[in-house]
Amino acid sequence: MPHPSQLITITLLILGLAACGSSDKNEAGAQPVSALSDAARFDKDIRKNACGLLTAEIVGATFDIPADKLRQMKIAGCRYDWENDNEVLETGILMIRAHKSEQSAAVWFGNATKSRTAEEMKADMEKAAKRIETTKSLDTEAKKSMAKGMLEATGSKAVKFEDVAGVGEEARVNQDGTVYVRVDNLTFMVSAYKGSKAPPLDLAGVDIKQMAAVAMKSAAQWASETAPQRKKDGAQLARAIVAEL
Repeated sequence: MPHPSQLITITLLILGLAACGSSDKNEAGAQPVSALSDAARFDKDIRKNACGLLTAEIVGATFDIPADKLRQMKIAGCRYDWENDNEVLETGILMIRAHKSEQSAAVWFGNATKSRTAEEMKADMEKAAKRIETTKSLDTEAKKSMAKGMLEATGSKAVKFEDVAGVGEEARVNQDGTVYVRVDNLTFMVSAYKGSKAPPLDLAGVDIKQMAAVAMKSAAQWASETAPQRKKDGAQLARAIVAEL
């Protein structure tokens, strides 16, 4: 059975895949970009250094946990997890992208963080389903199958974003607590949660072929229930990452 942190990472990746389908043209509600620079502070190779952007030291200092107690996982970016008898910590950074200029980054960010209706999300999810087959982060059939199952579990619900103050040039968070960040020409997504463990998953009577889908749906439901804490922790971690750029 996939680890809960892997399920959440797959969920975030799917949202990122949907965001990749956003138009390159500025849409209503996106930040005006005419006054922004056409320079590029960050090089495209930065995406290869996810664990350099999100280090164990940053995570440890942010959530008061010794860095050497964190478990690092390079899954579609970089993740650090930790747990004791009562609490769990799940953090991650993904969808790191250095755009050709600050202007193009702002356009992408405005479109990717635009609140969307259920109908619009359905269209985005259909595009994401096609991208699953060619996404390098999903490099095995098992990962692709997990992503497809997560698409079904996520469904085509509406997505709403709100602004996050004091993070980079601009930052927004969705209702599940994922924080989208732009710093000059760099964009990335951050997730974080420190709190109670998810309740035990009851798989009694569930067909073995459906276990992964049930687990994914349960993980998505838990993420939704703990969204307020995830929003707070995600913003806190995003600020810490930006401070070290």
